[in-house]
Amino acid sequence: MKYSISNWIYAHEPLRVTFQRLQRYGYDGVELVGEPERYEIQEVKGLCQELGLSVLSVLGWSIWPLERDLAHPDPQMRQKALDYAAQCVDLAAGVEAPIVVVIPASAGRTSPIGQPDSEEAWKEAVAREWSYAVESVRKAATYAEEKGVLLAIEPINRYESFLVNSAAQGLRFVQEVNSPVVRLHLDTFHMNIEDPDPAEAIREAGSLLVNMHVSDSQRGPVGHGHTDFAAIMKALKEIDYQGPLTMEPLPPEPNALLAARMERHKPLRDAYAEECITRLRAYEKAAS
Repeated sequence: MKYSISNWIYAHEPLRVTFQRLQRYGYDGVELVGEPERYEIQEVKGLCQELGLSVLSVLGWSIWPLERDLAHPDPQMRQKALDYAAQCVDLAAGVEAPIVVVIPASAGRTSPIGQPDSEEAWKEAVAREWSYAVESVRKAATYAEEKGVLLAIEPINRYESFLVNSAAQGLRFVQEVNSPVVRLHLDTFHMNIEDPDPAEAIREAGSLLVNMHVSDSQRGPVGHGHTDFAAIMKALKEIDYQGPLTMEPLPPEPNALLAARMERHKPLRDAYAEECITRLRAYEKAAS
């Protein structure tokens, strides 16, 4: 297994500062937030070479903006989302990252478009937008395959999305897309809410699992909540997981994006980075 941190949790911190932190605590690489215009490819590659790190994934960033929503009923909006997905794939290919994480519908959108208010209307709208998302990801996958990049579908919890919430739903989505470059991404925070047995969900995902986000049950660093990381690491060993474990620990604030930017929490960045990798490595060793 490889160890990584998703740089969105550091807001607009200079990339060199982030890379130096990761090198200091023995990380293998970084996940870049999917804002392609933020990066200069040669700068990223130069930092990787200088500090002995790799870009292990790119996080498709679909927090609220409907222009990045692959499930939107408006075909023009879906096309904008596909254009954005292609830009993320180009970023991944440019920095030699093997994976782009994809959230099929914008995070934060907890209802189908139109806010259906009856059970039947809700079911029909969800099924319709699920179908749009599957179609969109198939199109995105065609481009990703040309570039040699995997797309990893991330289920996120029901309080942040209405569409793909659990590991089982993520697997069903991947199977419906039916592309050799579309796989599954899991997140221990979201699994804590949606999956009764996260370790068993990992076993069921098997070889389709290619990327993971890691934070504890309350979205803090490993060891600050009640997530059973011993069981999770044991399950990862059982499926011979070789992908990244990408940390996303955040300070205890209700607004995750604001928490990442708060000046008073900046001293926690080093502490959380060290705690996460130290504790996970201990769990990995115990699972061997």
